[in-house]
Amino acid sequence: MIILLYIIGIIGLIISIVIGIGTGSFWGFIISLSGGFASSIILFALASILDNQQTILSALASQEEKQRKFINKEKTTCPRCDREYDVDFTSCPYCGHRD
Repeated sequence: MIILLYIIGIIGLIISIVIGIGTGSFWGFIISLSGGFASSIILFALASILDNQQTILSALASQEEKQRKFINKEKTTCPRCDREYDVDFTSCPYCGHRD
């Protein structure tokens, strides 16, 4: 979709140049070129916005996956202080008790 927007923008600019040359007048060329240039800029900006949106969405998906891994860790309860901590720890981070 993004590449298609760039291609359509370039084609629109080329067509506006050809139409401007075909008018045979300087002002017709300028008006045609400015219209093609404006539409191309809009299409390029839209393509850039879509590209940035895809980058942001992939970063958010990566962050959500990291959060799921962090939140869903198994917990164990310390027999001495009765607080929960991750099973990855070798001792209780609160009281230092080792299993």
